[in-house]
Amino acid sequence: MAAIIVCVLCALVVLKPQEFVPALAGLPLLYIVFALFTVAFVADVLRGRARVDLPPHAPFVLAFFLWGALVTLVRRPAVLQTEGTELAIVLCIFGVIALGLGTTKGLRRFAWTLLLCMIFATGVALAQSQGPYGCMIADKGDWEGKGALQYDGRGCENALDCRKDGLPDVNYRCERVGPFGTATIGGRVRYRGTLADPNELSLAAVMALPFALAFAERKRSSRDPNQKPTAASLRLPILLTDGFLSAIGSIFRVVPALFIALAFVVMIVLSQSRMGVLVFLVVMGLAFIRRAGVFGVVIGCIAFPPVLMLGGRSGAEAEASADERLDLVAEALTMIRKSKGIGFGVGQFADESTRGLTAHNSYLLAAAETGIIGACLFSLVLYGAIKVPLKLWFGSYDVDADLRRIAPAIAISLIGAYVGIFFLSWSYKEFLYMMLGASAALYQAARAEDPRFSVHIGAREAATVCAACLLLFPIVWAVLHVMG
Repeated sequence: MAAIIVCVLCALVVLKPQEFVPALAGLPLLYIVFALFTVAFVADVLRGRARVDLPPHAPFVLAFFLWGALVTLVRRPAVLQTEGTELAIVLCIFGVIALGLGTTKGLRRFAWTLLLCMIFATGVALAQSQGPYGCMIADKGDWEGKGALQYDGRGCENALDCRKDGLPDVNYRCERVGPFGTATIGGRVRYRGTLADPNELSLAAVMALPFALAFAERKRSSRDPNQKPTAASLRLPILLTDGFLSAIGSIFRVVPALFIALAFVVMIVLSQSRMGVLVFLVVMGLAFIRRAGVFGVVIGCIAFPPVLMLGGRSGAEAEASADERLDLVAEALTMIRKSKGIGFGVGQFADESTRGLTAHNSYLLAAAETGIIGACLFSLVLYGAIKVPLKLWFGSYDVDADLRRIAPAIAISLIGAYVGIFFLSWSYKEFLYMMLGASAALYQAARAEDPRFSVHIGAREAATVCAACLLLFPIVWAVLHVMG
């Protein structure tokens, strides 16, 4: 029961149905789900159906959020209630997923839920790309149209058409109208809510893609490999042998995954996300290498260049975006120095920035807002989360075959996320902590099936991770100065 509630929570976080379903508007759905999960989990514990094994990164997640709240209390006490509530919600999402999916069945349900949610969001984005142009009203201060847009019912060819017969002093935009109250931004497809940014939608879709590839894998036969074929099986025509039928079954499993990957890559191209293209290449490259070795590298070299050429923006707009990101990175380094390594508090980067924007780099954002200690804790969270699936992937443990397929999927998804968040402000993003929670759930599921499986972060490891984190800052500083 707890696993089903967790899947409902994930759907609410990703799809935000309360934003386009009038019957759900105004309902505190997250708090209701949190309450239901608490009751279900306590019931499972009392009945002996749930166990808790502390994953290696869970203490660092808690420490990172508490430290962020403490820095905010010291630096910006006026915003502690608002930012503290947001941190608590994200922390609860991580905890619910980590505790509620501690079985192979629960993780499989989570993977399907996440994949189906991203298929739905991708479908909305693709339909949006074919929608008619309409006049959209943005908030007065939102001149880039990155927030919610309200369709006023009129068609248009450009923003001037909207202003001709429109209301005075209104921020009009001419965008494509999509399903469920969605709209493009500058011609780039997106979803809504937590995935309203085209780059974030692209990253979330690519993070879900490894699960589609995992489900496409052929299940290993339970037949004894030393068992010799019978005389009857040797007399069967080749079209009726197990090998041929297995090959046909593999094709039927792979085709849906390829269609999903194709839909995702088309959406990424339409979102004009350069980061999305990069992460897609990383994820698919790792998947190909895992399945086909050197041959997978050859396939990738043939198939990926067209995606690289089609994806992303170009021209003056792309150059302006790149310059803006470089300026924000420089500001992040300046903030770290100005705060003396303590940080300015969670959610305060935009207020301190001369551009009024966030850092567009999760690693530097964590350092600028929560200081050097916060950056180290954030790095340890990421390290501990990736160590769990990697150890299960490459280790020899007596676990379920489905768990062995899910472990590489979570590892590849996290690697893609770690690349993507270098270009996004995801230090406290719900979607990232959903995947970190999935890693924690994987640890519990593996421990339940094989107690020999254990992951720890020693003092030397922690020191190495923190040193690598601190080394990032001078490297970025040097790159900025080389680039001028």
